[in-house]
Amino acid sequence: MTLRRKTQIALGITLLLLLLLLDLTFTNFLRRSAEQTDRERITLNLSRAVVSINAEAKTLSAIAANWAHSDATWNYMNGRNPDYAADTLNRNALTEIGISSMIFIDSGNMVRLFRNFSSEDEPSTPESEFLAIFDNPNNQGLLNNVGTSGTSGIVLKENQPLLFSIKPILTSDMKSPSAGNLVVTRKLSPKLIENISRNLLFNFAIEPTTEKEKEMSDELPLVSISEYNNKATTISGRMLVKDHSGTPSFWVIGIEKKEDIAATEKRLQFLFLIFAVVAVLLSFLYDCFFKHEFSSRMKRLQREVEAIRDQKGHKGVVTVDSKKDEINSLQRTLSDVMAYHDFKQEHKSRMDSISIMVYERFAQEGNRLCYKTLEDIATAFSPGDEKFRNALPRAATMTVKFCEKLKLSDEEKFYAYLGALFSRIGLLGIPFSIRNKTTELSPVELREYHKYPILSKDFLESVELLRPATQIPHCWNEKWDGTGFPKGLSGSAIPLTARVFAIVDIWNEMTRPWLGRKLPTQEEIELKLRELAGTKLDPYLTEQFIQLLHDEGKTI
Repeated sequence: MTLRRKTQIALGITLLLLLLLLDLTFTNFLRRSAEQTDRERITLNLSRAVVSINAEAKTLSAIAANWAHSDATWNYMNGRNPDYAADTLNRNALTEIGISSMIFIDSGNMVRLFRNFSSEDEPSTPESEFLAIFDNPNNQGLLNNVGTSGTSGIVLKENQPLLFSIKPILTSDMKSPSAGNLVVTRKLSPKLIENISRNLLFNFAIEPTTEKEKEMSDELPLVSISEYNNKATTISGRMLVKDHSGTPSFWVIGIEKKEDIAATEKRLQFLFLIFAVVAVLLSFLYDCFFKHEFSSRMKRLQREVEAIRDQKGHKGVVTVDSKKDEINSLQRTLSDVMAYHDFKQEHKSRMDSISIMVYERFAQEGNRLCYKTLEDIATAFSPGDEKFRNALPRAATMTVKFCEKLKLSDEEKFYAYLGALFSRIGLLGIPFSIRNKTTELSPVELREYHKYPILSKDFLESVELLRPATQIPHCWNEKWDGTGFPKGLSGSAIPLTARVFAIVDIWNEMTRPWLGRKLPTQEEIELKLRELAGTKLDPYLTEQFIQLLHDEGKTI
């Protein structure tokens, strides 16, 4: 086999091996990216399920507080209203909102009244639920340590989670001595789990923890994802839920369909097949372009070597001109090698750009999916009509733009976005009759309403992903002059992102469109914002926001 043919074959094999290596690298990268996306998606969905369960517990706590901090309940426990149960405890209404039972306990820790509100398709008894709670060693001292805010927790009754809330029985002004405690329960039944799954578009189930798992509480992982199998079509995972004492209570288990990357793999294989064909063609082109040049130089060199061998000592055979030809031939050969090296480098750069393009596409798709999921959760759990919920992403987007103008970091912008989405989630813990009242609230109702920023903070802190985003939900109702709620902060003591969102929320309320509404002009918006600057809003940030509207050329 000639040297030219060996060179041609070596070039073809080298290109094919290089393409095979790139094919394996890109395929593995694609599969790893899909695996990571699957794991992140099921973890997010499990977190959403746990957030929903915690929301049910918070709602139960709010309902218990509403009944426990009632003058009628306090009078009954003090013997002043013997007809309280018949006149006040409406079975149909409480059953409809999911209450399982109410247990009234006097100040001597004796049961005063059992009241059953369980539905016919999920029957239960208050007595059995009372035993399930207080026969548990972790709960035997609960009634002796109930503070003014009460206690909430989870117990297992017949391997089914039971949510409970204990509240001290006080008058509506919460200044009277406690007349006992009210225990309100709700079963985390299959029907309730099915309703939550339908709202989340994610099916999950509940599995109680074993005694062994309870003993090794500190060693249990919060989230556990099954071993990834490329041949399987689904991926499963589970997330741990603990009770009020920190003891593992049950697992939230879910199954997700894996990301289908078969079509993408086929396109990738087809692309590398085309590259392989190109590599083979290049090896043949090498033969066509360099065959004549290489052969002629080798033949001439062979002739001159034979002439030197046959006529030793004869100086005229290899002339000065022939030596120049040999030097020129070596230079041309070196130039050919350098040209091939340049071609190889150009090919490598092209493959690197393809790798970066694929990675960026996967990253963009992952970010889009994450933001869309967070928007869906916020709009699903925020109270109000559909027009109001649909305006939440608009306010969150404008908050991010305002943060960009103020040159905040990417992390601060992200958590400002989450805080804006979940700014009013605490209203779920406020009784419907108060938050939807069209007339002026009484002082007691107003005090109850002003608790919702604290409830918003509690909701978000129960989810690790949302914990750093509590500044806006907790503090955006504070005012620059110190007359806001819940803490009465003033000036720069109010977190920056909360002051930013307070301005954006007013702009959003003024400009969100609906059928039949006449939108204000740019001048009317600026006049309204400047009227509130110095009392409700930060004067400096107000002017910065107005400048932002001018910069974007908005005509409202």
